[in-house]
Amino acid sequence: MNLAQLKKEASPFTFQYISPLVFLTLIFIISWQNTEMNLEGLFQGWHNMQSYMSGNPDIEGSSFFPPQVIGSDLRLYLDAMVETIEMAFVALILSIMIAFPLSLLASRNILTILFPRNSAFHRLMRHAIYGVSIFLANIFRSINEIIWALLFISAIGLGPMAGILALGIHTGGVLTKLLAEGNESIDPGPVEAIVATGASFPKVILYAVLPQTMPHFVSMVLYRFESDVRSASILGFVGAGGIGFFLFDKIRSFENSAVSTIIFIIVVTVWIIDKISAAIRRKYI
Repeated sequence: MNLAQLKKEASPFTFQYISPLVFLTLIFIISWQNTEMNLEGLFQGWHNMQSYMSGNPDIEGSSFFPPQVIGSDLRLYLDAMVETIEMAFVALILSIMIAFPLSLLASRNILTILFPRNSAFHRLMRHAIYGVSIFLANIFRSINEIIWALLFISAIGLGPMAGILALGIHTGGVLTKLLAEGNESIDPGPVEAIVATGASFPKVILYAVLPQTMPHFVSMVLYRFESDVRSASILGFVGAGGIGFFLFDKIRSFENSAVSTIIFIIVVTVWIIDKISAAIRRKYI
């Protein structure tokens, strides 16, 4: 291959690369118009946002600044933040219990290990199990955590348990999708080598699949834990426990100085969790 041919194939200005860009640009323009996006309205209404954040000088605590600093309230908010983290952690464990086995059944290459033959029965089993697993995962992750929380509240009442179950189910569906993609991207070489020795399915998973997927598994689990802490902060809006209960209460009461304090606590907590997650990633990934 000469230099001219190499430049031609490496050029980004080809139909193969330009056509998707043109298509996405067209979709963006149509979506922008259909959703009535208007930056002019945002700029014109910017002073309304400033006025809202500044509050009413005649109403104490209606401004976001300075944040409210009252010792008894801070202890209450911090205790609620700890409960939020606990909810996210328990939900994470539940989601792993759901996602790990379901992700194996939602991975085509793993199902080929489980049903290796190419008979009609084995093909049917692979298609059926894969379809059911993907369907369940889609249901779990397609329904928002708040909707799940409302469903569980109707069954068990208000409190953290409803929030934990809601987060666990939703995150279980998300992790199933993410872990299944990791399973399907592994190197088949080690798997084929262990299968050739006559190893059972659990041993193949333990010695050939898990060593390859573990970095991806740890990364996705840490990411979802961070996400669950943020989500758990909102579930209190519907009575599912955590600091979100106080956040919603203060927003409704227009006690914006307290809202600012609670938001600050949430932001700092998420930042600390992100730093801890980054340290874990550096050590184990």
